[in-house]
Amino acid sequence: MKILVIGGMHGNEPLGIELVRLFQEKRIENIDVVLANENAVKDNCRFIKDDLNRSFPGNSQGKSYEQKRASYLLNLCKKYDLVFDFHNTHCPDNDCVFVGDLADKKLYDTASYFGLNKVIIADYDCINKYTSNCVSIEISLASKLMNANLWYKRIFKLSKMNEIPLARKVKKFRFVYRMTLEDKNKLNLPSKNLKAFNPINKSLADKMGVKSPAYPIFIGDKYTPNNYGGILNEL
Repeated sequence: MKILVIGGMHGNEPLGIELVRLFQEKRIENIDVVLANENAVKDNCRFIKDDLNRSFPGNSQGKSYEQKRASYLLNLCKKYDLVFDFHNTHCPDNDCVFVGDLADKKLYDTASYFGLNKVIIADYDCINKYTSNCVSIEISLASKLMNANLWYKRIFKLSKMNEIPLARKVKKFRFVYRMTLEDKNKLNLPSKNLKAFNPINKSLADKMGVKSPAYPIFIGDKYTPNNYGGILNEL
């Protein structure tokens, strides 16, 4: 099984960057790595001009570094059986994975194998939307899974398998609403004791125009200061 590990899609999210560097130090056959946004990693910032994970499918002749990089990464992904794209969030208890609408079933099997049973279908212009073999792994900074050595061992073990164990039950979600800073103030969201993947009350869901049950995610994430969080519905 040929695997690509992506770190630094957002240049200030540490887990993927640490993991890429670990694989560079201790190379394993059939596992390659790449720092997605090398310039942002160097500057320890989320992106340079455009959010790389909102720039897909990209443009090899584009004006911005991120547009060109997105095009390069999509072509690179085609060479692998599985692609793991690592991200972080400040929001606690937010561990989950993202896949695209066209995701191969093995991505669900892989998520389940890793014990990440909350799967979010991404339909915005991220890497998942345009690949069937890429799973983005979102880990809270305070999580016990915030450990590059742990992921190094897990991915190494997976690379030696002929078949990925079939998925146990996974919960599938889709983004339906982004909680704005206006929502934060208007609805006094910090007082609502919102917790990732715990349903909000129907009254609050109605005020945001989403059906119940509705599940918040990325609440107050410092990596995405332009929004207060997101809302999911289960599929």
